[in-house]
Amino acid sequence: MSFSERAWHEVADVVAQIMDHPFVRGLADGTLPSATFERYLRDDAHYLDRYGRVLATLAARAPMTADVGVMAEFAAGAAVAERELHETVVGTALATSPPSAACDAYTGFLISTVTRQPASVGLAAVLPCFRVYAHVGETLAAAAHPDHPYLPWLEQYGDPGFAEATRRCEAIADRWAELDPSTIPDMHDAYSRATRYELAFWESAWR
Repeated sequence: MSFSERAWHEVADVVAQIMDHPFVRGLADGTLPSATFERYLRDDAHYLDRYGRVLATLAARAPMTADVGVMAEFAAGAAVAERELHETVVGTALATSPPSAACDAYTGFLISTVTRQPASVGLAAVLPCFRVYAHVGETLAAAAHPDHPYLPWLEQYGDPGFAEATRRCEAIADRWAELDPSTIPDMHDAYSRATRYELAFWESAWR
């Protein structure tokens, strides 16, 4: 079993909590209050700004030259493509409210990990953002219909292209784990912590 397969298996209980969370259930059936969704998007704008910078740092630290461009591509996606989704839904004034405590804690953890730990551990920390959203997007894709209030979000994360990007990122993480197996325990710890932060982010938006 590869690193990414085992890491995903080990956080199954947290993922189940995410899928059963009232925010995600409301997102699926369209009953999520619009004010709650907009609050989430505003906080997510802060998150994506920092996440893109974290991915750019990983691109610079990539132990394999072949992965530099791919990681830079992921950074650009976080900084541009997903940001456009937010602006489409709630307008351009996304950062008018301060980030939540959950956002600060999550991104602080990511920044600290990618700058102070081996690159493989840093990548393990950023991977759950890909994997969790791909899983939520694929699961909720069946709910997408022309009149769904959150159709742009469902289309963004339910897109097969996003699932493919997730698989590419997982493949890189698996290669980096194989390069230095001594980092694998810390990779699993970082992956687990980041997945719990994903749950906390949904909960913060809901509350």
